[in-house]
Amino acid sequence: MSKIKVNQIEAATGSTITVPSGQTLDISSATVSLPATALSTLNATNLTSGTVPDARFPATLPASSGANLTNLNASNLSSGTVPNARLSGITRDKLDLISTASDASLVAKGTAGVTDGYIQLNCEQNSHGIKIKSPTHASGANYTLVMPPSLGTSEQVLRMNSGATALEFGTISSGANAGEVIQVLSATDSTQRGTTSASFVTGGNDLTVTITPSSASNKILIIVSSTVFGNVNGTYVYYTIYRDATNLGQASNGMTLAYYENSATIMVPLSMTYLDSPNTTSAITYQVYMKKAGGGTGYLNVNDCKGSITCLEIKG
Repeated sequence: MSKIKVNQIEAATGSTITVPSGQTLDISSATVSLPATALSTLNATNLTSGTVPDARFPATLPASSGANLTNLNASNLSSGTVPNARLSGITRDKLDLISTASDASLVAKGTAGVTDGYIQLNCEQNSHGIKIKSPTHASGANYTLVMPPSLGTSEQVLRMNSGATALEFGTISSGANAGEVIQVLSATDSTQRGTTSASFVTGGNDLTVTITPSSASNKILIIVSSTVFGNVNGTYVYYTIYRDATNLGQASNGMTLAYYENSATIMVPLSMTYLDSPNTTSAITYQVYMKKAGGGTGYLNVNDCKGSITCLEIKG
């Protein structure tokens, strides 16, 4: 191998030394000293390997504006924790939660010994809200609630379907057996009422209940209790139950009566029970009516004793 030893190489003309095409200048085993100005325009893209020593970085990095980080890819954040303050302002449009066959799109985790997982739905002012919470760990619960495909109607309830596979809306009656009680409504009146009418009237009493049957085939059981009295010797006071404008008792004598005789002051317990078949799903009203025969006054809830009326819807 031929060698040429020189201390300095200068171009014959100009200031550029050119290595001819097809030739290679091998300086891999040599030490090359370059002035600092030779690296002033070195582009970072040319640093494709190796590690820049820590000493080359100052103890405190110079401030950088957010504009310089606009193209920072999240895949480059391989460690560390992003402060919560940097996560503010996350809106619906910035989330893309996707469920798979085995993984939920969102998991609300619990804290051991503190609480089970839950989510909270706030009001528009975020001053209060409701929580949906997981059963306790001890229950071992592991099931899925599938919501109904459509919104229910008035008087319906949310329940499990017949196949126990999803929730559905339905009336209570469709889940009851024949003869079972579906709903119970009641009213009381603690004011003495009186009438001199010879035809059936309410006398202003509050023994009235409005009920809406869930099925036209269902029945309504009405139970009435009170105390009654008449104040003219040898006369009757008649009592009955009306459904809206229909007398459910005998047209003239109703369902029961009280007879006043020999000037005796006797207050009689009143009890009426009737099983009605209204054949409707519209609201209906049941109320106690009374009338006085032979003059004088007939009374209900005597001496302000509490009277009551109770209506029970029975599955047909």
